[in-house]
Amino acid sequence: MSDYDDFLLEIGCEELPPRAQAVLINALANGFESGLAECGLAHGAIHAYVTPRRLAVWIEQLQKQTPKQKVERKGPLLSLAIDAQGKPTPAGLGFAKSCGVEFASLERLASDKGECLYYTSEKPGQMTAELLPALCDKIIAALPIPKPMRWGDSDISFARPVHWIVLLFGKEVIPAKILGQKSNRLTYGHRFHHPQAIALDEPKQYEETLQKAYVIADAKKRQKKIVQGLNEVVASVKGEVSIHEELLNEVTAIVEWPVVFLGQFDKHFLHVPHEALILAMQQHQKAFYVQDKEKKLLPYFVGVSNIQSGDPLEVVRGNERVVNARLADAKFFFDSDRKHSLAFMAKRLNEIIFYARLGTLEDKTKRIAVLAQAIAKDLNLNEENAYRAGELCKADLVSDMVGEFPELQGIMGSYYAAHSHEASEVAKAIAEHYQPRFAQDELPQSPLGAVVAIADKLDTLVGIFAVGEIPKGDKDPYALRRLALGVLKIIIDRQWPLDLGQLLQKASELYGDKAKAGVMQSVFDFMMERFKYHYIEQGIAAEIFMAVLAKRPLQPYDFALRLRAVQAFCELPQSQALAAANKRVSRILEKEASALEGQKVHEPLLLEPAEKALWQSLVAKKQEVLPLYQEQKYEQALLKLASLQPIIDSFFESTMVMAEDKALRNNRLALLVELRELFSAVADLSCL
Repeated sequence: MSDYDDFLLEIGCEELPPRAQAVLINALANGFESGLAECGLAHGAIHAYVTPRRLAVWIEQLQKQTPKQKVERKGPLLSLAIDAQGKPTPAGLGFAKSCGVEFASLERLASDKGECLYYTSEKPGQMTAELLPALCDKIIAALPIPKPMRWGDSDISFARPVHWIVLLFGKEVIPAKILGQKSNRLTYGHRFHHPQAIALDEPKQYEETLQKAYVIADAKKRQKKIVQGLNEVVASVKGEVSIHEELLNEVTAIVEWPVVFLGQFDKHFLHVPHEALILAMQQHQKAFYVQDKEKKLLPYFVGVSNIQSGDPLEVVRGNERVVNARLADAKFFFDSDRKHSLAFMAKRLNEIIFYARLGTLEDKTKRIAVLAQAIAKDLNLNEENAYRAGELCKADLVSDMVGEFPELQGIMGSYYAAHSHEASEVAKAIAEHYQPRFAQDELPQSPLGAVVAIADKLDTLVGIFAVGEIPKGDKDPYALRRLALGVLKIIIDRQWPLDLGQLLQKASELYGDKAKAGVMQSVFDFMMERFKYHYIEQGIAAEIFMAVLAKRPLQPYDFALRLRAVQAFCELPQSQALAAANKRVSRILEKEASALEGQKVHEPLLLEPAEKALWQSLVAKKQEVLPLYQEQKYEQALLKLASLQPIIDSFFESTMVMAEDKALRNNRLALLVELRELFSAVADLSCL
């Protein structure tokens, strides 16, 4: 008889929330993996299954019994356990009683303090079948369910009401009551195609049995079938299906038996912006859109049904009616919005509050326009267009289309700007100014789009900080961390020489008295902190970031160049010795700061060969390195300075900096000042 057998748990319930399914099944599988490890139970592969109506785990070759345990206990010393007559004392008898044995059966064990009583035995393992009900309860109770439901008159809660529980170990049902349901071997197939109960003989039959009952239990296999079907059906119209990952995951989570079909909508809807058509199909009908090879939208959609209909054409026709109705709504919104110019819409922004203490969206767009114009002037871009784009960038928020599809803000503004005969540069900037919307989103592609994006984000940062809504911990309701990083990424990507301090100063001035003293500095520090964590995620050590930050470079692109240079410097074999030397120089000069004001190096006072060599090398390196600093070629500059390492080491080994002669001492300190200034132009290397 084998010491191992397969185990199956299935929780059958009403339709689970699509977005919660992956989280729940991963937590269930991980819970069993860690729970069995705690029990010391060996097992084979863990298979996790999730469909809209079930969560299940099949564990191959689970050990039937926990391992035997050796019990060892040390008792009192013999001197305390046995009296002078050789009889057991109360202490010795008490120890024997606690072990459940006679005193005479106890052993003796030598210890550091002397010989003592000793008890050893072997505890038999516990049967796995006895452990599993409690383990299942524990794992299920720990599942991350944000809004658990209760049903009937019971206090039991779960993601959705539970209707059946399968609990098999080998071919036997483990008796238990889990989530209010008695365990058995009965599962259920597809709600419509196979609603009757199915008796499972053993766990390894699970997936195959459900397949025959119109349920693909494995979510990955279900998704693979959907993708295959999507590509097959569009081949008939020589199109390409665009597979949006989030939509694909959602569709996979709402069907148990996917049947893919191709539908068609009226061609006259194609004059509506394709972004609106796509959203209408995705959000309302969970349908995928179809493109030609040039990525132009075709009048088709691909849907995924959860039934294998006897009349497939009727399913297609039903979906086409719904899709056409949804697209008709989008067309109505688009046509209605275009009855007015974008400038007319902008006038209604005074009806929308940006923030209670910061005025309306009209106030915000005025600030954005002025700030965008100032940035454009610094970059020699079209100031008039920058101002106009800032003035109109939020106007589409009052449109019917954005009211229906908030995701289209900015995008619809671009279409309406073109319809209102605004400059193409202005229209493109309106479309791009929300970017980046999330971590992996694209940055604005046009210069003016980048300018307005920076202005918009800085205005929000300064305004929200001005009213004291500073992010704390993981709470960031206004996504200020994302906005801060977005500004920095845009400037660095564009390689623009923008001064962040000046930008924040201008943004603060536009708020007038609302932005009190200190707001600008608070926002700057906040942005630098976010900048630091961004680079740590990129693999740059915090000490490298802090070394550059110590120099307070105000241009983000310049900051990025310095970081790259210091990172490369740290990879040089000389870097550790040079960093140590810079620390030493900083400590010496910090103590002697008062004596160094106006002090210069006088060559006649350089007596030691090592200090002469250092001075001559510094003079030569200055001529090489200073032009590189001016050209922001920091990496090349630090590489050249690295060659000074043996000369610096020789100086410290053979020269007494703090000489008794005051003139010599001050001259050598002045030499160290020259050394520090040359090395610390990029970053404070003493921080490394």
